[in-house]
Amino acid sequence: MADGILGLGSSGSLELSDELIEKLKTAETTAYVDPIDKDIEEQEAAIDAAGEIEDKISELLKIIEGFDLYTTDTNVFDQVTASTSGTSASFDATDTSNLKPGTIDVEVTQLAKKDVYQSSEITDITSEIGSGTLKITVGSEEYEFNTDGLTYEDLVTQLNYNVNLDASLEQVGDNSYRMVIKSANSGLSNSISISQTSIDLGFGEADAHVQSAQNFVGTIDGISYNMSSNKITMANGLIITAVEEGDSSISITNDDSYISEQIAQMAIVYNELIDLVDKYTTANDDGDIVISDSSALKSIIGDVKSMFYGSYGLEDEENIFVYGISFDKNGHMEIDTSELAEAVTNNYDDLKELFVGYAEKEGIGTKLSTYLDNLDSSDGTLTSFLDNLDDELDDLTESKEEEESRIDTKYQQLAEQFAAYTVIITQMENAFQSLKILMDTNNNDN
Repeated sequence: MADGILGLGSSGSLELSDELIEKLKTAETTAYVDPIDKDIEEQEAAIDAAGEIEDKISELLKIIEGFDLYTTDTNVFDQVTASTSGTSASFDATDTSNLKPGTIDVEVTQLAKKDVYQSSEITDITSEIGSGTLKITVGSEEYEFNTDGLTYEDLVTQLNYNVNLDASLEQVGDNSYRMVIKSANSGLSNSISISQTSIDLGFGEADAHVQSAQNFVGTIDGISYNMSSNKITMANGLIITAVEEGDSSISITNDDSYISEQIAQMAIVYNELIDLVDKYTTANDDGDIVISDSSALKSIIGDVKSMFYGSYGLEDEENIFVYGISFDKNGHMEIDTSELAEAVTNNYDDLKELFVGYAEKEGIGTKLSTYLDNLDSSDGTLTSFLDNLDDELDDLTESKEEEESRIDTKYQQLAEQFAAYTVIITQMENAFQSLKILMDTNNNDN
């Protein structure tokens, strides 16, 4: 009699059944799961590629924002360069958008100063002053200090509780100090007067008033100024700080080179975006396409191109092609640097109208900045595109998990069936073996 039936039974057939089940499971996994794995890899590659394109769009947006009428930073066309002469004043500006080209002349006749008083010499600043009153007037404010029980250090602390006063104990000799009281701010409006009752700290002496408060006096472009501070912030945002008596000037010009550089950089990044989209949406030599559904990306590129090709200006009289900007047959932006430089120099206002525009007629930069910024809004074209890619990956992952679960369950059940069949067949084989022994015994007896 043969050992086992169909590979089942007691003669090592359990190992054979496990091997057969594993082969069947592997074959079905190859047929149903492996294709999904390939789809997942391709989808992940598409998501990575879309991420590169998203980053490049963000890079382009950052450049375009410099041409936006509503930018919170300084517009490219508002960038200026400045040269100064003289040492009587320093110049600064936190916002250059209102600075106009030209020269500003500054004449400093007198610097603003604080009022400064000094006490007589003090040998022990920790000793008590004695009972009395110190009265100080700063401008229209009056302060009174009772010195009873106070040391010199304590009095200085009390004085500094008031924002209009600046008091200190200065060491003026190896073993001597003076109490120095200053107005916190410069100018005549911060003049100090000091009176003492029942004490004498020396503030009434002739040499006590070491510096008198005074205003800044000078002219800026011929306009007379008489200010309490040496720092003057003009309506156009220019900050002038007088540092010494004398003459100074600042010459402001538009930063033409910066405008040309930013337009050139815009072209570079735009071309890189075109190349990225083309790379990932066009079939390679093997016929594979990284991003198969490219309709959203092509729509974005089409919209951007149409903005570059558009007409701008209040009378639609402006376009990029008259300023040395063009496109080649592959859609790449090209710039004639000499023609653009000439336009920046000779047609500054027209070029600004083209790129920046007005509230009632926005320029390329303003329109494109708004468009690119909206792409990644909650319902933006780019957001929807990226979300769809993620959803497709989630669906593929879910399908793979379902297939793996189905196959695992199927072959687990098959393994259990094989095990049950093995038990039954083994029992049958044992019964047949017993019958054979009995039959052999009977034959021998005969």
